[in-house]
Amino acid sequence: METRSTLFEEYPVLEDELIVIRRMTDDDADALAKMCADKDVYRYVPTFLYELKYEDKHEVIAKMDEECFQTKESLLLGVYLKETGAFTGIAEFYAYEPERRKCSMGLRLMKEYWGMKIASHAEPLMIDYLLHKANMRVITGHVMQENKASAAAALKSGFEKRYTDILEDWGFDEPVLIDKYIIKVEAS
Repeated sequence: METRSTLFEEYPVLEDELIVIRRMTDDDADALAKMCADKDVYRYVPTFLYELKYEDKHEVIAKMDEECFQTKESLLLGVYLKETGAFTGIAEFYAYEPERRKCSMGLRLMKEYWGMKIASHAEPLMIDYLLHKANMRVITGHVMQENKASAAAALKSGFEKRYTDILEDWGFDEPVLIDKYIIKVEAS
């Protein structure tokens, strides 16, 4: 029996005792602008990410549904502290291949939230959602080799480092060396 992917049927709300991952609102624009302006946050990620497309972050949030979700290009969600509601970063699902039930995921956090175990909470929520709600069979993560913290978080979350030393165009002057991490479940 063929199981259909449901990734783009609705915006999910994922949560545990520390964080909530949900659709961003216009109220998040100032925090998003602050995160986007931090070169430390963006030194290990592609230069062409959606949140960098428009200078005005209100416009980014306003167009996110139309340009990302409805076109099935990507699903960008805000990551918030459950206790305070503070915006801490972006959880992203991208490179969606419904026929293969495959998707990539990424996480970007504001610098002031680094080291607070947010990735240790967000990544398992994202993985659980992709495997058990969106019916994915393969989840990938592309991590720049210099980004040791993201590599450690991926391994801790259950990814296996499957491919190493891959050159990818992330929009920098030169291609970057990445490792590809994978979670794969048997066909069902």
